[in-house]
Amino acid sequence: MGFDLNEPEQRRKLRAALKASDVTPGELWLNYFSIGGGVGEYEVEAYLQGLLSLPTIQRDLLAMAANELIETVPRLYAPYSDNPDLADRRPESGQESEPESGQDADEDHDTHSGQGPDKQTDLPGDE
Repeated sequence: MGFDLNEPEQRRKLRAALKASDVTPGELWLNYFSIGGGVGEYEVEAYLQGLLSLPTIQRDLLAMAANELIETVPRLYAPYSDNPDLADRRPESGQESEPESGQDADEDHDTHSGQGPDKQTDLPGDE
């Protein structure tokens, strides 16, 4: 069985997605097998290394298994200022608190409109 035109690029992107999400080939194979994948773990590893070609349906099942695993990987997100997790992290005594500019942390810092994100603006027709 030879490579089709899309297989090398599909393999490369699958490997990149696995690496970015820290999903191992063994984890991929187990999830792939659980959703009906038809080749063994050894063959999946050989495919990922470019040593073995797989039929389109098996490659698509690998992609589906990888995407399911990637969705379950916890990701770090940047918190917004009103995130309750930030309120739990008060500086201990002796440490500097933010902001370092000397302004009060609860002070309105919006210099463009004079309205902070917590202040409401009356819109036309809201009366």
